[in-house]
Amino acid sequence: MPNTPNTTVPIRALWFSDQSWDYAPQNPYDADARYAGGILPTSITLITWNVDYNTPNVAERLTAALDYLQFHAFPEYKGNQPPRCMILLQEIALQAFDVLLAHPWVQAWFMVVPGSPEEGWPRDAWYGTATLVARSVPLAESKCVHFGESYMQRNALVTDVLLGGAEPLPRVLRVVNTHLESLPEGTKRREVQLSTIAELLREEETETEGEGETARVGGIVGGDMNAITQSDVVLAEQNGLLDAWEERGRWDVGVAAASSDALPEEEEGTTWGYQPPCMFPPGRLDKILYTEGDAFDVKGIRIVAKGLKMPGYNGWVSDHYGLSCQVEARGAGL
Repeated sequence: MPNTPNTTVPIRALWFSDQSWDYAPQNPYDADARYAGGILPTSITLITWNVDYNTPNVAERLTAALDYLQFHAFPEYKGNQPPRCMILLQEIALQAFDVLLAHPWVQAWFMVVPGSPEEGWPRDAWYGTATLVARSVPLAESKCVHFGESYMQRNALVTDVLLGGAEPLPRVLRVVNTHLESLPEGTKRREVQLSTIAELLREEETETEGEGETARVGGIVGGDMNAITQSDVVLAEQNGLLDAWEERGRWDVGVAAASSDALPEEEEGTTWGYQPPCMFPPGRLDKILYTEGDAFDVKGIRIVAKGLKMPGYNGWVSDHYGLSCQVEARGAGL
C-alpha cells in the first residue's frame, strides 16, 4: 500500500445567529485564565451515530434522526436546550447536509463542525462526518485530517473543547469523529487510520509561558470503526486506547454477574446487522475509544436509536444503532 500523506485542514464551526449561519466564536486555550464556577463543563454527554447515506429518503431520514436526538436522547430536557453534549454523526449524505443546518433544534443550541462539506470534507466525498457541539461547551479549535490512506474519502474530524475540574482552570479535551475505511479490503487502511487518530489524541499542547505544563488532558474518538475482521478486534489495544464498551464493567459493577444468562447478542455492543438483517453477520462496528489517564472517565456507555423506524412507513432511520456515554472530568487530574 503506498504511503500517501494525510492532509490537515483548519476549519471553523458555524452557529445560527441573527437569522443566518455565521462563524462561531472560539475559546483559545489560556492556561492562566480563570473561569467563574459553572462556566467550564465537568461532564459532557457524547453520542456517536452513523445515519446511513446509502438508503433512499436521506433527507427525511436525517430529519427523523435529528428529531430522535432532540426528543429521546435527552428525554428529561423535553426537546429544549440539551445538556452539555457533543453529537458525532457519520455518513451524512452530501445532498442532505442542508437538512442538518435547517433543523430548528440544531439552529437553537449547537455549533456545527464543519459548517459545510466544502470546508471540511475531503475532495469528491459524497457523504461525510459532522460534529454538533452544544453552545454550552466552549470550543477551542477544530480541524479535519483527510486520510491519505483512503480511497473512500474518509477523515478524522477533530474538535478541541475546554473542560473544567476541581479548580477553575481550563484544560483541553480532544474529541475525534471518524468513519474508518470499509470492507475487508480496507483492513490495512483502517490500521493506518486508527494509528493516526491515536497520535492525534495524544498530541500535546503546552503553555507558551509559565512552567510548561501540558494543557491537553487526552482524548476520545467515536464513530464507525468498521470492525469486521479479526485484526480489527485488537486495533484499539495495539494503539494504546481503551474501549468504552469493554471497560463498562469498571463502572457498572455487578451488572454482568446479576444474570446467569448471557446477554442477547445485540446487547453485547453490536450496532449493525439487524436493520435490516443481511448476508453479513451483525457486528460491533461502532465504538468509543479513549486515552487512559487521570484526567477524565468514560461512563455509562449504552446503545441508542435501536429499532428506530421512520414515521408513516416501515423503513429504518439508519442501519446502525448509536452509542452514548458520559465523559466526566476528574478533579485530581485537573
